[in-house]
Amino acid sequence: MRVLLWHGWLLEGSGSNVYTARVAGVLRRWGHDVLLICQERHSDRYDFLDAWGTVGPEGVSALTPLPRPHRPGRGVLLRPDIGTLLPVFVVDEYEGFDVKRFPDLSEPELSGYLGRNVVALRAAASWFHPDVVIAGHAIPGAVIAARALGPGSFTAKIHGSDLEYAIRLQSRYRWLAREGLDAAGVVGGATQDVLTRTVRLIPSVAGKTRVIAPGVDVDVFRPVPGRAALEQTAALLQTDPDTIRGRPSDLDEVVGEAVERREARVLHDLAHRYDQSVPDPGAAERLLALAAYEGPLVGYLGKLIPQKGVELFLAALPLLDVDARAMVIGFGLFREWLAAFLDCLDRSDEVGLAWLTHASHLRPDLPPRVSALAGGLASRVTFTGRLDHRYAPGALAALDVLVVPSVLDEAFGMVAAEGAAAGALPLVARHSGLAEVGAALEVAVDRPGLFTFEPGPGAIGRIAAGLDRLLGLPGDEGEELRLGVRGFVAREWTWERTAERLLSTAGIAAVRPDPAI
Repeated sequence: MRVLLWHGWLLEGSGSNVYTARVAGVLRRWGHDVLLICQERHSDRYDFLDAWGTVGPEGVSALTPLPRPHRPGRGVLLRPDIGTLLPVFVVDEYEGFDVKRFPDLSEPELSGYLGRNVVALRAAASWFHPDVVIAGHAIPGAVIAARALGPGSFTAKIHGSDLEYAIRLQSRYRWLAREGLDAAGVVGGATQDVLTRTVRLIPSVAGKTRVIAPGVDVDVFRPVPGRAALEQTAALLQTDPDTIRGRPSDLDEVVGEAVERREARVLHDLAHRYDQSVPDPGAAERLLALAAYEGPLVGYLGKLIPQKGVELFLAALPLLDVDARAMVIGFGLFREWLAAFLDCLDRSDEVGLAWLTHASHLRPDLPPRVSALAGGLASRVTFTGRLDHRYAPGALAALDVLVVPSVLDEAFGMVAAEGAAAGALPLVARHSGLAEVGAALEVAVDRPGLFTFEPGPGAIGRIAAGLDRLLGLPGDEGEELRLGVRGFVAREWTWERTAERLLSTAGIAAVRPDPAI
């Protein structure tokens, strides 16, 4: 079978990036021919790819083969020629591109971006002759597929960021989303919540939506004793030459000085002084220091942007009844503001906290006693920088609890499922797709309310209470719960099931390889 996957960005870093890569990998392992259309520039990092090239007005370029063993099927990545402008939902650094948020595009910029992608997809499909086409995001994937391939020829996959960062914000994107989704044969989404939100914005798609949950590689995300997990991850990081480009530890001093001088521009610019895509240079040593700590370890993994609510997690830590350590694993241009927030908490600097609230997107709604209890907090929080799927499984396995405190609607919350597979009990905000994920895990172990907290005013106190609740479980009970949630994830949320459901949207039964071959 020939499967074409259209995705507008990379293959690591965000949920939709990972989703696309993992589905492509499963289909390739099953022996299918997979054409992946995206902007990933490091094809050699992905073992499911056999060759790469580009595609544009002149068609498909000559392919560059990758050294791979012979096996059934073929995986090819084509990068569309779209120029230097890359529209995004959340601003990050992208190698070789000028980045601009979708709402900030001029009409000529948007028209040019869509037009170049339509030309590229039409040329790629003419060359590949796909049996199945999956287009990621209502904006831009669905409208590009509709214009390039025609109605009924593709499945549109809603990831959620398209709804909240473009379609909900501007009427032009609602019109484009309607054009694309009306032409899709099926509109898939990770949870019923994200599909309900889609129908509210684009009512005409009601009746052709289908829940297609993402997955977890449970052979990779698996329980490992905490100390061993940290030591193994640190050993891997020590051999990574790219960490030298990460965030220097001496920036902490610069952050403190910027807060004292009330220099918002300095905090904003600091995140551009290092490579956001790699771990911190000191990450290995920090993990080894955590490995020597024998108390509980809690954490956050994800993007460091205002919408993820990381400051709520940080502010909850001083309220805990136990002396816990915390890891903040991730990347994003908001990191320096979070470092400043942590510094002010640590010093009980209420004037500095008030300035941060005014100068940034931080809206922590701090309980009155947090500042008085937060002395020394900075020494109990470890930032690692970005840990990709080489390192994230070990980091998650080391956690007792993983907190997902997002303040904006989420389609699913893949990281909560990955954490559960690795043995970290989840604590997630009870809203949007996160609520569905949390409820499913609670039902799996028959413990309603255990893994979720109510968002909104007072959430900091409720996060602290949820952490105390989970950290206070007796050892045997906690282990039983970890086994229960991991077992549920392994049964229900796998990439194989995701791939099967995607193929079924085209009326095609998944064909898996014969294990005897």
